Amino acid sequence: MPIRPYNCTMDVVAYCFWFCVALTVYTYFLYPILLGFLSVALGRDRQIGRTSSSVSFLLSVHNEEADLARRLTELLSQGRNAGVSGEIILISDGSTDGSVAVAESFASQGVRVIAQASKQGKAAALTVGAAIATGDVLVFADARQRWADDALARLLDNFADPEVGAASSDLVLESAPGVLAGVGLYWRFEKWMRKRESRLGSQVGVTGAISAGRRTLFTPIPPGTLLDDVYWPMHVALKGYRVVHDDRTLAYDRLPDNPCDEFRRKVRTLAGNFQLLTLLPIAAFLPIRNPVWWQWLSHKLCRLAVPWVLLGALVSNIFLNGDLLTICLGVQCVGYALGALGMIPAIGKRSRVLSAGASFLVLNAAAWLAFWVWITGQAEHSWHKVRYESPT
Repeated sequence: MPIRPYNCTMDVVAYCFWFCVALTVYTYFLYPILLGFLSVALGRDRQIGRTSSSVSFLLSVHNEEADLARRLTELLSQGRNAGVSGEIILISDGSTDGSVAVAESFASQGVRVIAQASKQGKAAALTVGAAIATGDVLVFADARQRWADDALARLLDNFADPEVGAASSDLVLESAPGVLAGVGLYWRFEKWMRKRESRLGSQVGVTGAISAGRRTLFTPIPPGTLLDDVYWPMHVALKGYRVVHDDRTLAYDRLPDNPCDEFRRKVRTLAGNFQLLTLLPIAAFLPIRNPVWWQWLSHKLCRLAVPWVLLGALVSNIFLNGDLLTICLGVQCVGYALGALGMIPAIGKRSRVLSAGASFLVLNAAAWLAFWVWITGQAEHSWHKVRYESPT
């Protein structure tokens, strides 16, 4: 009986294929399943109650004249509804419109204005604002979104628990058609995971449009940081405090009308995740030092690898033989074809499944492109603010 020669090359290709499949399955299926189970089995409740903490709103704006009066009025109303004392610190990040004049007209109502002559970026603006804040709790907000009337009160309820160092809310996105409908579905999945991570201990990052943290725990953010809403909460977790998600606290936003604008925004966000690899301290990478190490690895870092392993799975599968492997190749080709169909507006609007598939392709394409944007040093120029209507 002839001895079949050992083919080392094909074994390596097979190992590569199954590793790529395993990492993809872990990231999008196994991790959420494990997270859901562990959050039930080992989940920690937190104290919810009224607090007398004073607050400092931090609002970084760049050319937000159109929305600013409405937003400042809403934030002042939030403070009254919550029954807390505080201030609003508005940092104009190189605005060239009437944003500063609008903000200064609210000075008698407790709005403090810092006008930066040149654009330094949101991270630098927040650091400047936090340095002069006097409130016990820093509350982070953006100009466009709308908050539920009781949002601040509910957000502050979390700080009755001394273990809580930061809290974030539930951002509700208005429904959108086609590929953007898939993005909305993805966002609901994202919020589900954040809630489970929060219950397990801490979530990774917060929602920048509505979140809060104890002032004494705030860490200055390096200028140029894209994901300020992950950087400072990670430092809160590294100091031993919880970062929690409160789904009782609601804020409202909408996606851009143009899918290309959302794609560019996503590229910038994912490039920010790559950037954090060079900005966070060594302790963030050590399981014994970082209490959210598993969540960060599985939720953030593995997703950055998925575009590459999807490509690796497809290419390696082409060179492999066998009934099962042929089926795997067929499943990949059909899946990508259906996702591509979902990108056609007339088709994506009619099928939630196809729009979700299209969104999956678009988000992973954004993650692939984000690597090159980051590695070439173009991250800060990868997206420009898009003007669109505030949520109603």
